[in-house]
Amino acid sequence: MPKRKPTFFSDWREFFREFIIIVLGVLTALIAQSIAEEFAWREKVSAATDDMRQELGAGDAPQAYVRLMMNQCFNDRLAAVKESVERGDRMAPRQLAQGIWLPVGTFDNYAWENAVSSEISSHIPQRDKYEFRIAYVMVPELDSVRAKMLGERAALDSIPRSGGPLSQTEKQIALEAIANLEIDNHRLVRAAAFMLRHMKKLGVRIDRDQLNRRLTEANAHYGGCLTTEGNILRAMIAGESFDPR
Repeated sequence: MPKRKPTFFSDWREFFREFIIIVLGVLTALIAQSIAEEFAWREKVSAATDDMRQELGAGDAPQAYVRLMMNQCFNDRLAAVKESVERGDRMAPRQLAQGIWLPVGTFDNYAWENAVSSEISSHIPQRDKYEFRIAYVMVPELDSVRAKMLGERAALDSIPRSGGPLSQTEKQIALEAIANLEIDNHRLVRAAAFMLRHMKKLGVRIDRDQLNRRLTEANAHYGGCLTTEGNILRAMIAGESFDPR
């Protein structure tokens, strides 16, 4: 008995069946790959944000907070040095300048730079990414001003020990260093408050152990002078006030 030839319709039906099987297989593979990539990016984002929170909370924030606490001490002592320089004293400015201490710790943004360079930042939720970026935008300025202030502070120690009253040239050098310190300290506390304000929006908490370590160091130089009133510090962080008195 002769075999029945396949019909045109049955050929197409077989073709569509195989086609659908292939398409479904490809789609399943793509969906599985997409899910795997999504989980991988979530893990990378979680690790990156943890690093940024650690860097901000344990590194940058304690330094910024202590800078706010010592702001008025610094300004008052700098004003005393300025007054003695203007009087033409030689030894008094050097002695008073010894009471002006500046921390040497750096402000860092390595975690944020790593997140950006590895493109992880593009997968961070938009709102958090914005707040991280804004919090970190001040870090380079904070670190550059910090370093600049150390150089300006050193200029006060360059006043020669011997000689009579300060010459006009010596006065000018000292007063220029003092003016720069006044300006740069104002810049630094403003930037510190700005960074702390946006860290708060991210829910980043200051590491208490690191803060206490920094405070112990500051108290050794400004004991009894640091601003500790919470309402004053909160007003400074909110940008409402930069005069703790």
